[in-house]
Amino acid sequence: PRMSRKRLVIKQTNPWGVLLIVLFAAAFLVGIALLAFPKNIKSYRTSALNITLSSKEGFIFYKASTSKQLNKELNLYGLYERYSSSVKPYLLEHFPYDFCYLPPNKRKKMFIAVMLPIALVVKEQLDQEHDMVERIKLKMDYKVHLNKEEKEFIKAAMIKYKTNNINELVKRVDSIPVSLLIAQAGIESGWGSSRFSILYNNIYGLHRKHRRPWQPIVMSFGNLYDATVAYVMNLNRSMAYRKFRNARYMMGEKLNPYKLAEYLTMYSVKRNEYIKLVQHIMLSNRLSQYDNFNVQQIVVSNYPKNEDIQ
Repeated sequence: PRMSRKRLVIKQTNPWGVLLIVLFAAAFLVGIALLAFPKNIKSYRTSALNITLSSKEGFIFYKASTSKQLNKELNLYGLYERYSSSVKPYLLEHFPYDFCYLPPNKRKKMFIAVMLPIALVVKEQLDQEHDMVERIKLKMDYKVHLNKEEKEFIKAAMIKYKTNNINELVKRVDSIPVSLLIAQAGIESGWGSSRFSILYNNIYGLHRKHRRPWQPIVMSFGNLYDATVAYVMNLNRSMAYRKFRNARYMMGEKLNPYKLAEYLTMYSVKRNEYIKLVQHIMLSNRLSQYDNFNVQQIVVSNYPKNEDIQ
C-alpha cells in the first residue's frame, strides 16, 4: 500500500506579533547605540561638590561650538586679562570639536585661559572645606561639643574622603596648586587637543577602574569642571598619592608646586621623566604666577550627599 504524505500546512502570520518583534529589536539596537556612544548624550548630572549650574552659586557655565566663538567668549568675559589676580568665574563646559586644529601657541593660550577659572573655583571650594575640617578638629582636640551640622559635615567628609581618622582627613581635604593642575591637564590632554578631552571632557587621563566592553578606557564627564573635581579627588583619596598628601600637609600654606610634583611618580608609567616634564611645563609657561590668583564671588553650597559622590 502506498504511504500517505503529510501535507505542509502554512499558518497565517500574526501581523501584531511581527510588529512587536520589530519594535523590540529596534529598541534593543537604540539602547546598544546609546551605550556604545556616550559622547552623544548631553549630561548635566549633579557635580561632585553639589554645585548647581547657576550664577547664584558664584559661577556659571558657558558653551562654545567653535574655537572662533570660544575666542570671542574669552575676550568678552575678560579671561585673557592678566593685570588683575581676581578672575571672573566663567567656566567652559567643553572644548569645541575644532579646538585640536588651532596652532599650538594659540591653543595653549586659550587652554590656560579656560582652565584657570575652573582650577580656581575648585581650589576655593576645597580650601573652604579644609578650613571647616580644621575648625572641627580643633574643637575635637579640646573636647568641645560639636553641633548637629558639624557632626553631619564631618561624617559626610569621612565617607567622601574614605577615612575614619580625623588627622588623615585634614591631609586629604585640601586643594592642589593651580600651576600643578594646569600643567598636568596640559600634558594629559595635549593642551586640549586629545580625542579623550574633546569627546569625554577627560583632560587628566583618568582611566576607568571597572570598564565594561562598550565603554571607553577613560572616564567620561559631563563638563570640564566635573573632570577637575575627579582629578583632585583622585589625588586626595588614592593610596598611590599618600606621600603627596603628606608632603602637602608638611608644607602648610606655602605650597611648593615644583617640590610637590616629585611625589606624582605614580601618575604616569614614565615615572621620573614625567615629573621632569611637569616641572618643565610649569616653569616654561610661568604657571606659578597663577598660584596666588583668586576667583570672584565664589559661594559653596551645602555639603554633598553621599550618593552625589562618584
